[in-house]
Amino acid sequence: MNRLIDGYQTTTLVYAALGLGLPEHMGAAPCTAQELASATGAPPGRLFRLLRALAAIGICEELPDASFALSQAGQQLRADSGSGLREKAILAVEHYWPAWAAFEHCVTREQTAFAAAFGMTPWEYRRDHPRLGEAFNTWLAAETRANCASVVAAIDVARTSRVADIGGGNGGLLRALLLAHPHLSGVLFDQPHVIRQAAASFGEEFGSHRVQFAGGDFFAQVPVQAELYLLKSVVHDWDDADAVRILRNCRAAMPAHARLALIERVLPERAVQAPATIMVDAQMMAITGGRERGLGEFERLLRHGGLALRGVTHTAAGFAIIEALAP
Repeated sequence: MNRLIDGYQTTTLVYAALGLGLPEHMGAAPCTAQELASATGAPPGRLFRLLRALAAIGICEELPDASFALSQAGQQLRADSGSGLREKAILAVEHYWPAWAAFEHCVTREQTAFAAAFGMTPWEYRRDHPRLGEAFNTWLAAETRANCASVVAAIDVARTSRVADIGGGNGGLLRALLLAHPHLSGVLFDQPHVIRQAAASFGEEFGSHRVQFAGGDFFAQVPVQAELYLLKSVVHDWDDADAVRILRNCRAAMPAHARLALIERVLPERAVQAPATIMVDAQMMAITGGRERGLGEFERLLRHGGLALRGVTHTAAGFAIIEALAP
C-alpha cells in the first residue's frame, strides 16, 4: 500500500529527469554528477541526490566509482527511443495530474475532473497548447505502433480497396495498413489542426493516389467515402449520446455494402481479468467523459447508430475489432 500511495514520487522523479535532459546527457556512457552538472547547470550535490533517487527506482544504475549509467528502462526515456514513454511522462504531469488530483469531482458530479481543473476539454487544451498536443500525438503514435501488428493482421481487407481512418490522429494505423496491403488506398480524417500535422508527418511516403487527408468535425459530418471505416479508440472518448452521433454520421457517409469497425478494449466481467482496461476506463471518466464498454454496450451503440453488429475479433494486443454493417 505504501508503494501505491507513493507513486507520485516516481512520476515526479522521471519528470524532473526529463526536464533536466538527463536521458540525452547521459547517453550510452556512464557519467558523474559533476559532469552532468556542467551539462545541465544544476548544482552537483543536489543532482547527485536526484541521480541516486533515479537509481533507486531503476531509471539508472549507480556504479562503484560513483558514476551513473542509464538502465534499460531509462533508455526508453530518450527522445530517439521511439517508445513514447518520454511523452507519456510529460503528459502525466502537465496534462493529466491536475485532473487526477480532482478525481472525486468526476465521481460525484456530471463534469469531468479535467474540465474542473482546466475549464475546457482535453482536445481544446491540446489545441491551445501545441507542445502538449505534439507530445500527445507522439505518445499515441507509439502506442498505435505497439498494437498495430496484431490489429492489422486481424482486419480483413482482402476485398477492400479503400479504407477511412476516422479520428485517426497522425495516421499510424492507416500507415501500417497501407504498408501491409499495397492494394489499399486510404483517407485520414480528424480535426483540421491534427490533419495538418499528420499530412506533414506522412511526407512523400505514399503518393496522393494512396492516401488523402480530410479535416473536419465528426459530430457535424464525416465527408469521406470508403469501403471500410475504422475508428480506433474513438468512441471510448465519449458518452453514449456523443458516440451515437459519431456512428450516425459515419453511417450517413457509408456507401452500400461498406463496413465499419470499432477497435476498442472490451470491459471484462471482473476487474482482475483485465486491470489495464479498468484503469483506462477510470482515465476516460476523469479526462474525456467517455468510458470503456462491454460487448453488449457496443452492440447497442451500433444499433442506435443505424448499424448492425457483424462479428468480433479479439487481438493479442488487448483490443477487439467490432465489425458492423448497415442493416
